[in-house]
Amino acid sequence: MTKMLKSHQAVLKALAEDEGYFFNFANLSFNAKMERKEVRRIVRHLARRGLTEFGKGLWTEDGEPAGSGYRITAAGIEALGPTT
Repeated sequence: MTKMLKSHQAVLKALAEDEGYFFNFANLSFNAKMERKEVRRIVRHLARRGLTEFGKGLWTEDGEPAGSGYRITAAGIEALGPTT
């Protein structure tokens, strides 16, 4: 794992649990056990580093509009390193 803050690691790990799916801030804050405001700041920072990406116009599996969210990128997975 590359050197990063534990809070950043926690957000990346929460995103990596369902790799490929986009998550909104409310869901991420619940999964990472952090305040929504902090998660929003971290995810946007990680996006600037290329570790997460933003998606808009998202839909649920049931075909309902889901707004926007973030997901982990291949670089984000690589930054987490091997899972044990």
